[in-house]
Amino acid sequence: MIVRRILKSSSLLGRWNSDVPHAPGSSCCSRSYHVTPRHHSPKTKWEEFVRSWGRKVDDMKKQAEEELQSQRVKYERSGGSDDFDKFRGNKILAMFPTVKDFNQRFDRLLNAVPSGMRLMEFVDKKWHPYLQLSRVDKPIGSWLLFLPSAWGICAASPHLALPSLPLLFLFGVGAVAMRGAGCTINDMYDVDIDKRVYRTRDRPLASGKLTRSQATLWLAGQLGLSAFILFSLNTTTITVGVMSLGLVATYPYMKRVTNYPQLFLGVTFNLGAIMGYTAASGGVLAIAPLALYTAGISWTMIYDTIYAHQDKKDDALLGLGSTALTFGEKTLSVCSKFTSIMGLALAVAGISASMAPSYFVLSFISCAMILRGLNTVDLDNPASCWEFFIMNRNIGLLIMLACITGRII
Repeated sequence: MIVRRILKSSSLLGRWNSDVPHAPGSSCCSRSYHVTPRHHSPKTKWEEFVRSWGRKVDDMKKQAEEELQSQRVKYERSGGSDDFDKFRGNKILAMFPTVKDFNQRFDRLLNAVPSGMRLMEFVDKKWHPYLQLSRVDKPIGSWLLFLPSAWGICAASPHLALPSLPLLFLFGVGAVAMRGAGCTINDMYDVDIDKRVYRTRDRPLASGKLTRSQATLWLAGQLGLSAFILFSLNTTTITVGVMSLGLVATYPYMKRVTNYPQLFLGVTFNLGAIMGYTAASGGVLAIAPLALYTAGISWTMIYDTIYAHQDKKDDALLGLGSTALTFGEKTLSVCSKFTSIMGLALAVAGISASMAPSYFVLSFISCAMILRGLNTVDLDNPASCWEFFIMNRNIGLLIMLACITGRII
């Protein structure tokens, strides 16, 4: 009996199986016992858990080594030093979200804002070619034109006060109208080229959906709306706005005469930083808007150079200028330097405008995200270039948030 109790209570030897036959006449102590191993004991489960996590850690290490090697090759191709240890800052950048995750988070926040395609659903189809000519269905350009203006408006706000919502609305409508006018002028210039480029051959003028005279009338309407908004502002802002009209009209021609049309675009697009500041400050011009303007130009050089890599083969065949072709394999290295200039200019603007620490933190994050994107973008993959390009709407919104919190905190 004692032996039976010990065996029945033991978790190591198993359990006693009374169904096992025994020899007749034998005593209870001579019974045979069947030992059943415990396959799911706590110890076994713990060992299995540890092994599974060990495999996961090994996989993570392998992925990290592969990514590091990929970044090493990309860095050396972009004109960097062979000593990759100087570029180990990627470990810090790896703490930031990927471009895809960063875009998805902002998309969820901006889900309530109607997209261009959703807006076109409420318009009669006969007007769709006109809206497509103005790129209303692709509002990323309007965002990139509006956001520097928003920086200037927010930076000029009084301390502990929110920016002027009426001004933000006016500049938002003006950005859509002026961007549409710029796209219309661009397509009127490039109608013959657009017919020969796969990505642009379906545009309204290139495809014949609209005539040049129809496009001219549509352009006049957009410029009229822009002029109405401009002349409702103060004299300083009107002066800067009138000066920008010449730049808007000549930008589409720049890729025919220079290898740096993206620089000309930056000079044109980011004048809104000065206009927004002077409109909100009553015509006062200071160091802060000039620094924001410089940051905006550097920012445009980054995102539009990456964007231009989508068309670099067509541009080369057609003999058009582009920083994507000019920088070539050094694109990532050059864009990293422009990111440094952008960060420095944002810091100067913050110091000049006596911004709160939150401004500098958010500005740093915005520049870090650009570097993060540059470390992962594939310049030979149009989808990757486009993903990086649209990320810059969210970068601009982050800087706008930095300007707002820098004044109210």
